[in-house]
Amino acid sequence: MRAVVTDRKGQVVANLTQNDFEIMENGQPQSVSFFSLVGIQSGSSAPFTANRKSDDVPNQPNRPLAAKPARTIVLFVDTLHLSSVSLLRAKQQLKRFVDEQITEEDLVAVVTTSGELGLLQQFMRDRKMLKYAIDKITGFLRPTTLFTPYLAAKVLTENPPMPALPVVSGRQSSTRNPPPDLNQVLSGRQATAVAAAIMTGEDGVVAPSDAMVRAHAREVLGQESIFRKTTLQILKAVSERMAEMPGERLIAFMSDGFTLLDTGGGADNQDFNAATSRAVRSGAIVYSFSPAGLTTPVEFTAASPVHFNSAQPTLGAAFGSYMADSRMDQQGTLRNLAADTGGEVYLNSNDLAALFRKMTDANTVYYAMAYYPKNETDDRFRNLKVRVRNHPEYHVRAQRGYQLSKESKPEVATTPQQKLFQAMIAPLPVTMIGVTSSASFLERADDDAKVTLQIHFNGNLLEYPERDQKYLLNCEVAVVVLDRNGKVSQSSAENITAAFTPEQLENARQNGYRYSQRLNMPPGLYQIRIGVRDENGGLMGTSTSWVNVPDRGHKKLLLSDVFLGKAKPEDQSQIAAHSDKHASIALVIGPASFKTGEMILYRFVLYDAPSDRQAIAGLQLKVEVLQSGASVYEGPWQPLAPRMIRSDKLGTEIGGQLKMEMPPGIYTLRVSVKGAASNGTTQATIDLELAP
Repeated sequence: MRAVVTDRKGQVVANLTQNDFEIMENGQPQSVSFFSLVGIQSGSSAPFTANRKSDDVPNQPNRPLAAKPARTIVLFVDTLHLSSVSLLRAKQQLKRFVDEQITEEDLVAVVTTSGELGLLQQFMRDRKMLKYAIDKITGFLRPTTLFTPYLAAKVLTENPPMPALPVVSGRQSSTRNPPPDLNQVLSGRQATAVAAAIMTGEDGVVAPSDAMVRAHAREVLGQESIFRKTTLQILKAVSERMAEMPGERLIAFMSDGFTLLDTGGGADNQDFNAATSRAVRSGAIVYSFSPAGLTTPVEFTAASPVHFNSAQPTLGAAFGSYMADSRMDQQGTLRNLAADTGGEVYLNSNDLAALFRKMTDANTVYYAMAYYPKNETDDRFRNLKVRVRNHPEYHVRAQRGYQLSKESKPEVATTPQQKLFQAMIAPLPVTMIGVTSSASFLERADDDAKVTLQIHFNGNLLEYPERDQKYLLNCEVAVVVLDRNGKVSQSSAENITAAFTPEQLENARQNGYRYSQRLNMPPGLYQIRIGVRDENGGLMGTSTSWVNVPDRGHKKLLLSDVFLGKAKPEDQSQIAAHSDKHASIALVIGPASFKTGEMILYRFVLYDAPSDRQAIAGLQLKVEVLQSGASVYEGPWQPLAPRMIRSDKLGTEIGGQLKMEMPPGIYTLRVSVKGAASNGTTQATIDLELAP
């Protein structure tokens, strides 16, 4: 346990001994087996430990920096629950935090819930690499909606729809079993009415039925369930890793917040308790930060797509109430996450830098204590209370509860394939081989698949046995697709082999490997786990990608994801790779990023739009380049027809090129297409890296 003690003035109390403390678990006093007062002096080269003699605790010697850092910090960016504006603020302030407050005593890791950082999620002290990792964080593209999980839960738990009038002799009776009072029914169904108004304002659905509203509510809660489960599983895995790390353990959790409501509208605390309990047992303290800062309630903004006129004052007030309660629901999870682990929550502030400083300053002096729990077969939640004897005026900030793990140990993997699968389903990536991936929505006329999966893995650590003056590549690439319920919907494994000349081998070691695979998925949200194993040396690497396959049944203007290429692809070295299942897979050796000043080709497909040039003349295209959410290039709206490459029964392929005369860094290319008012405007984005 970690405990910070302050007096009435908020000043840290740093002169207490073991005998001053009392730890209660479920109201029962515990025998402290370890005690130490630890301080971290900002800018110093090593922590100090107060050597105090107590009845049964030996002195704790100072540890030099080379042996153990004083503090381990995880910058946890919950990309699944951050708006684009919040992510931009978080990245800016995290880089400032690295520059101004990380010292040589600190060991720091950047972790995201999207899992796209790969090797960059390792603990390190290099400020330049930490900021590079922060720059590479990309948001998870989720549509902005006022149909919140909280509102969805209220829809599913409020009074059922109004029953139909009973039928007597072929006609509805108005005398027998009269229907319930209409005002009484409406008063119990405000959530449904508000949700229906939101669906009309956002999606143009006129007068949606109760069944449609409830179905959409279940969809909202189902999608949020997998996002929440993923976030908490990764937080738990981070805590498990930190249990072995040196010094003080802090997690700066950046998120707009999320709900704990399940698909039935009730609370689901299982994953939350598992994550916070693991943090408590690991001695990791969570500080929750909301980068959203001070915001105007959406019901008072002109941007809100839902407006209630003077004839609907009750419904308008209900809308505002549900939006306020939704914010409280999401922020409540952040509050509990910090409180349960002994940290603090920071909300409604635009000065994140000051809040980061407050987090580190609040832990410059703390008491480390440990005890052995009794009755370890009891897996119920256990409440903790830490007090200072004879000083009721002191405030003690410490963990407030935990739960022993109820998880059964996984079966021991014996075969290489089993070991790879276990690594793939683990929340945190395995980085012995650097693996990155992206999954993109793309429908084509030549197959039934809807997703293109692209994988890149490093080649410098692989082993290449020599045979007949050739250097042999032998890798297994496995893919597991999880649906929104976390169930495996499909999986595959392929063996990739190739034989290189010495020149090709040098290229492979330097640039790595890329190949793509087509996946057939019905509309929905999916998480794709990728694993790569070197058959020759046994090293493994894993990656995670997300993809949302839209439903084209609504006949709205829709874009595929954007794909990038070189202006002269023939300059890349392509080598045919042999696969034990799909011989069509080709292995491509070439750079995974672009260079400053290089001409970049972009392609995407426009669906549910006119297919001939004359009819497509009414559509326009705009291309933009952003860095950290800020525009660095914005092209004008131009006719789309000149960029039309080809059309088929599914859609129209659009392409263009852009010369990136910009400094090295991480950028986002955004394409927007607009047409008739009935179709509206649609966008697609892709992130890219410019190297020197």
